[in-house]
Amino acid sequence: MISVLDTGLTENWNGIWIVLSLSVAVLSCYLSFSLAGRKGRTRRGDKRIHLVAAGTVLGTGTWLVHVMSLCSYHRRVSLHYDPVIAGSAFVAVSLSAYIMLRLFVKQQPVTSRLAGAAFGFGVTLMSALGILSLRPGIIVGVDPIVGFFSIAIIFISAYFALYVLGNFRRSSGFSLSLPVAALILGSGLFATQHAVLGALRIDSIRSPAAALGYTGLPSSYFVTGASILVAAILAITWTFMVFERRMLKQLAFLDPLTGLRNRYALAEYADRRLAEDRLGSMVLVNLDRFKVINDTLGRDLGDQLLSHAAQRIRTRIQDQEALFRMDGDEFLLVGSEKDPELLLHRVNMMLNEIGRPYLIEGNELYVTASAGISLFPGHGQDRSSLLKAADAALYQAKASGKDKTVFFNAGIGGQLTRKMELEKDMRVALEHGQFFIVYQPKWDARSSREAGFEALLRWRHPEKGVVSPGEFIPIAEETGLIVPMTRWMLGEVCRQNKRWQDEGKFRVCISVNMSYRVFESMTLFQMVDEALRSSGLPGTMLELEITESIAMKNMAITLSQLQQVRDLKVRVSMDDFGTGHSSLGRLDEIPVDTLKIDQSFVKNSNLLSKQALIVGIIGIARLLDLEVVAEGVETAEQADFLLSRGCVLMQGYYYGRPMLPDEVEAGAWRVNAAPIGTRQAD
Repeated sequence: MISVLDTGLTENWNGIWIVLSLSVAVLSCYLSFSLAGRKGRTRRGDKRIHLVAAGTVLGTGTWLVHVMSLCSYHRRVSLHYDPVIAGSAFVAVSLSAYIMLRLFVKQQPVTSRLAGAAFGFGVTLMSALGILSLRPGIIVGVDPIVGFFSIAIIFISAYFALYVLGNFRRSSGFSLSLPVAALILGSGLFATQHAVLGALRIDSIRSPAAALGYTGLPSSYFVTGASILVAAILAITWTFMVFERRMLKQLAFLDPLTGLRNRYALAEYADRRLAEDRLGSMVLVNLDRFKVINDTLGRDLGDQLLSHAAQRIRTRIQDQEALFRMDGDEFLLVGSEKDPELLLHRVNMMLNEIGRPYLIEGNELYVTASAGISLFPGHGQDRSSLLKAADAALYQAKASGKDKTVFFNAGIGGQLTRKMELEKDMRVALEHGQFFIVYQPKWDARSSREAGFEALLRWRHPEKGVVSPGEFIPIAEETGLIVPMTRWMLGEVCRQNKRWQDEGKFRVCISVNMSYRVFESMTLFQMVDEALRSSGLPGTMLELEITESIAMKNMAITLSQLQQVRDLKVRVSMDDFGTGHSSLGRLDEIPVDTLKIDQSFVKNSNLLSKQALIVGIIGIARLLDLEVVAEGVETAEQADFLLSRGCVLMQGYYYGRPMLPDEVEAGAWRVNAAPIGTRQAD
């Protein structure tokens, strides 16, 4: 037996085949990883299809690299394959590629390590079967050391490729880790197949195959067939990826509920219209009272209402206009119209259309809408400034009573600027000691003594002076700054009350208003417990005031937190009772001690309708064994009426304005605190 190639199969190589095999290896790895990486953005069935396609692409590419590696050698022998064994090799490596990707996408440490080993065994099995498929049996030996290291290459490269893909994408992004991982694994496949050939010894006496009458398939058939298969798979895969990318882009720019373009699509559209000088106006539309309906009747019905409202707005837009859904119940109309009168008429027609009743699941719903309008170029030169101007105009429309259309103007711009300045300054006001607390007395008109105080937050700005709470509290709630402000306020109020009690000046309960933001932060119990512990004040001397809307929003969470503070013996009162929604039917479920009659009722207590409401609230409180406090008492007539109807506790400027602690101690506010029967009317 004479060995023509004593040093193995790697004496002579064809450079073109080498380059092709390396390219196929890296490209198949890249496409396979790319397909597998789409799993998180698809449905369950599509995930499986992606993994099967990815495994097939990688398996086919690996098998083709194996065949092309043989072809890259300038053969002095004719190599033929057994098609059954060769087919088994192809199936084995494709299956191992699928298993590797399947294990890897689970993103668990153990399975990720096993994934590389699974593919390494698959490539090893494919190489062994590929060699066995050569006919006639011209392989007479294998260099064990070279063979071992050739197989080790694929295990190591698979491990590091998956390591890069799994770890670097979390910090650098999937798009960066993918080509690096593909290059590592592709190079490993290429090196493994060529190293395997270097370990083989061939007997030239048994070649060519035709001399022995063997009619197996020549290697050129496999190269041609595999090349066609890979080309077809790559073409289909590439087409699918391009189509999917376009679909994902569409989905990313569309609102799934209404089918409208979303805020992410706005940037491209508005900037293009500005560049073409075809953008004339922006109209920001917001549904009034939508939050009330959504909280009361549920999110599903609220979504249906939004969808119906969007369809109505659509019927009012023209060809040169585009409608976007921004956040929640807000829509943006971008168009070319610059005529204020015509635009105002069209927007008002749109608001009228929105305001027609909706019949949804047997519920007849009524909503109105407000709109803010900005015009190019007078109100802004770019997308961002125009949108801010429209938002400021919308804010003014809502503040003016809702169901209105407002154009942006310089005055609104000044308000927006002031709001932004206050927000910025508020972030440091707490640590700079700019907030202070005033106390308004609650008076027992029957026994003529103080029954408690309500603590109110104030802000003394170093440049703007005392800022109205009606101005800064909404900003604090919008930004979430109200949470740390409430924590500070609870601590200060508890310390002040404890000081008064220790000095024997007052022994009454002081109430503090709570924001819905505090309940959302899930820190209410921690705040109250911390304030009571640090001050030493008994829980019975602290009262938390909530509104009806807070009580009804996320009721289970709200009630749970209220019960926690009730366990600390802290009292709870419901502020502005009768002005909220849907709390009456569940009032017995809410752990409150006091109902506060809203000042809007007291102010108009001369009206029979308001008198009936006041009497009704007092009756409800009496039946539920709750205290009742009337807010906004400003005249003797109001006080006399309330007392005659059984309301003993009162609060308002008639008995005392909000005062600093030393003013409270001075007692000058008790001028109208004589028993009602002995007091002269003003």
